[in-house]
Amino acid sequence: MLYGWIHCTLGDVLLTLLSFWFISMMSRNRRWFLSLNRLNFIGLMTIGVVGTVISERVNVHILKSWAYNQSMPIIPWLNVGLTPILQWVIIPPAAILLVKHHLLLNQEVVKRKED
Repeated sequence: MLYGWIHCTLGDVLLTLLSFWFISMMSRNRRWFLSLNRLNFIGLMTIGVVGTVISERVNVHILKSWAYNQSMPIIPWLNVGLTPILQWVIIPPAAILLVKHHLLLNQEVVKRKED
């Protein structure tokens, strides 16, 4: 069970980093989230959701590394669990908003100190 938790956590971290750096390269700005636009947001979400679907299908259906329990809602046409997808729909936007707010607030504080 511990292996599964570590595997999934590291996979999520790697997918998050891959998504962030891909959008950073495409926008040529690693602070792209401070002036978030629709294309960058959709790109981040698409990479995350597609990566999650691929990972879930490979690990659950091909490698059989783990299985969903009876209470896991399944997305029928993808044949993957709902919660891994929701994880990508909820956590990245929340993280972006929190980091953006924190950095912009910090910039405002620094600016006030300079005045």
